[in-house]
Amino acid sequence: MADTARQVLGILGSRAACLALSLFTSAVIARSLEPEGRGVYYMAVTIATTATMLGHLSGEQAQSALWPDAERREALAGNSVPLALALGTLSGLAGTAFVAVVGPETLHLPGQYLVTLACLSVPLGIASNYAGNIVLLRGRVDVANRSMLAGALVQCAAVAALAAGGRLSVPTAVIVWVAGAGVPLLVFAAAGAAAGRRRDLKLARTTVTTGVRYHLGPASVYLLMNADIYLLSALAGARELGIYSLAVGLAGYSRMLADVVSQVMLKRQFNSSDTESADVTARITRYAVLLAMGSALVLTVAAPLLVSAVYGAAYADAVPLVMLLAPGVMALGASRLPSTYLLRSRCARTVVVPSVIALVVNLALNLLLIPVWGAAGCALASSLAYVLLAALQLRLFTRKTGIQARKLLPTAPDLLALLASARRCIPVKQAAA
Repeated sequence: MADTARQVLGILGSRAACLALSLFTSAVIARSLEPEGRGVYYMAVTIATTATMLGHLSGEQAQSALWPDAERREALAGNSVPLALALGTLSGLAGTAFVAVVGPETLHLPGQYLVTLACLSVPLGIASNYAGNIVLLRGRVDVANRSMLAGALVQCAAVAALAAGGRLSVPTAVIVWVAGAGVPLLVFAAAGAAAGRRRDLKLARTTVTTGVRYHLGPASVYLLMNADIYLLSALAGARELGIYSLAVGLAGYSRMLADVVSQVMLKRQFNSSDTESADVTARITRYAVLLAMGSALVLTVAAPLLVSAVYGAAYADAVPLVMLLAPGVMALGASRLPSTYLLRSRCARTVVVPSVIALVVNLALNLLLIPVWGAAGCALASSLAYVLLAALQLRLFTRKTGIQARKLLPTAPDLLALLASARRCIPVKQAAA
C-alpha cells in the first residue's frame, strides 16, 4: 500500500502542477475571449477531440488486452506511434469533412478554417495516447508525469505571452492547443520510454481489429461525455456553451485523484492473474471511492468562491452547473478501476453495452431538458447518465468476479489506511536530537 501511495503522490504532484497551470490557462482564455468566444474555441477543440477519440479505434484498450503476452510487447511499442499517426491523419480529415457537410454555422462556428486548424492536433493526440499507454504499461509513471507537465507548461506559457501582448484570439488559442498536443511525444522520445525494438505489420492489424471490437464502448463513453456539447451549441448558442464548458472543465478536475489511482494500478491489473487482479481492483476501488467523494466535496465548496474570482463575473452561472455535474463525475471516478478490469475479459459486450445504454439515455434526456432549462438541463441530463454508466459497470464487475457489491464500499479502516499511507509518504523533518 505504501509503494502504491508513493506512486499516487508522485503522479498527484504532477497533476497538481498541471491543474494549477490549466486553471491559469483556462482563466486567461475565459477572460480574454468572454463566454461567447470561449464557446467558439471550445466547440472547435471538441470537434478535434472527437475526431481523436473516435479515430483512435481503442488502440490503448487493444494494447492493454494484448500486453499480457510478453512476446508481443516490443512490437506493440514499436507499432504505437506509426500506427497512431496513420489513423490520426485519416480521422482528422474525417472530422474536417464532417463539419463541411453539416455547415460551420450549425455549430455557431465562424468558418471552416477554424476546424481545419484544430484537426491538425488529431494525429498528434492519438500518437500521444498510444505512446502514453505503452509508457504506463511499462510502469514508467515518472515519464508519464513529465509529459503531462511539459504539455501544460507549454500551453500556459504561450497563452500568457499572447494575452500579455493583446494577441490572444480564438484562432491563436486553437494554434497553441494544437502545439500542446505534440509535446508529450517529444518527452516520450527523449526518454525512450515508449520505443520498441521492432515493428510488426501483422500485429498492427491485430491491434486495430482487437481495438475495433472494444471501440463502440469507449466511443460511446466519449460521446456520452461530449454529445451534450454539440447539442447545447446547436440548441442554445455559443454563450451558453462557453459557460457550460467551463463548468464541465471544473467538474472534470474532481476526477483527478481517482484517475491517478487508476494509472498507478494499470500495470498490476494487467500483469497479474485474474483472481489477483480482481482482488486488487476491489480493494483499491474502495480507496478510489473515498478520493472521489472527497474531491466532489471540495469542488462543491470551492466552486462558488473560485468561478467569479478567477474567471470573472460573466461566468457566475457556471456555479450551479458544477453542482449538478458533481455527482455524475464522482460516480465515474469511483468506477474507473472496475471498468478497466472488464477489458481483461476480452469480451467486447461487457465494455460496449453499458456505454451504449448510457449514451442513448443521455441523448434522450438532453433533447428533452435543454429546450426547457438550457445549460442546467444539459448538466442534469449528463450527470444522471454518468451515474447510470458507473452503476452498470460496477454491476458487470461484481457478476464477473463474484465479488459482492458491498466489498467495493469503503469502511472506516479503509479511510484510516488511506490517511496512514499518505502520512508515510510525506517527508517529515525529524527534530534535532
